[in-house]
Amino acid sequence: MRKQHIEVLNSSRPHQNDHQGWKFPYCVDRQLQRDFAGARVLQLFAGSSQFGLRADLDIDVHPDVVADAWLPPFPTNSFDAVILDPPYDPMNEQTKLNLLRSAGAVSRHWVVWFHTHWTSQTLGLKLRRSWLVRCGDNCAVRCLLYFEKTTPIEFPSSFERGIQRKYDRWLRQPAGLPFPE
Repeated sequence: MRKQHIEVLNSSRPHQNDHQGWKFPYCVDRQLQRDFAGARVLQLFAGSSQFGLRADLDIDVHPDVVADAWLPPFPTNSFDAVILDPPYDPMNEQTKLNLLRSAGAVSRHWVVWFHTHWTSQTLGLKLRRSWLVRCGDNCAVRCLLYFEKTTPIEFPSSFERGIQRKYDRWLRQPAGLPFPE
């Protein structure tokens, strides 16, 4: 297995939380905006981020689209990059893979993972660049991972485990969902 070079981003500013909701640490926000300038970007779990099309279930953060990350309501290959920044709750492997799969289905080229859990390539996504992010003193280190889409990825036909199983009844209906085509 080839060793992955890991860079470090050190936030010189604390989390940008100005009482308007969660935002990326300054160094992460700057890195993402620089790397995806001019690209069509979808952010899932968008919080109060300031760029791209922001999708979130929390209407209090005023997302551009109220949507769930497990079944984003967009056709396959709709965006150049999809950024995932799920809550930092404990997450099993099945849940993480389902999020990456859904993001990979709507992405043409890149899936970005920002979380406290490191993950490796899977499901047609190959890890191309990675950072450990120090967000401040006395807090968990974050992982910023850039995955390149290497093969086509389809929306799931069902979820076998996890909180996303609630969508199985929609996935199995005769008409299917309107957005995977």
